[in-house]
Amino acid sequence: MRSSFVFLICSVLASQPGFAANTVYRCEVLSDAYIKSSGELELVKDSPRVGQEFAVIKKTGEVIGDVMDTLKNPKVIASGSKTNSYKVIWVQKSAGQNGAFVDYLSIDEFGNGSKKPFGFFSGGLLMTGICEQ
Repeated sequence: MRSSFVFLICSVLASQPGFAANTVYRCEVLSDAYIKSSGELELVKDSPRVGQEFAVIKKTGEVIGDVMDTLKNPKVIASGSKTNSYKVIWVQKSAGQNGAFVDYLSIDEFGNGSKKPFGFFSGGLLMTGICEQ
């Protein structure tokens, strides 16, 4: 159901006037992990995030899909190219004094083929997968 929703949103956006063919990434989560207190990376077994899909509007960095739908006010810091990754950050103030939450998405646009690897980092969480334009 979710993949149908993301596909529908991507289809609508891509068909709108002014949207070029390469304006939306369609992504799928392939692994989910977190950093343990020992500093080691631990894969999350039977993660509900694995297999979920989301879309990224390339120009704005806006994400559509349940995996990262709580993130607001994205800032595209690199548009991506044949030699550089597409990069988006989200910065939100924390409840504590002088604190902040920073989330980061990197899509290796320069990767070979149509499938581009991505990494999403949120605190100690790391999700990886594949995106297509």
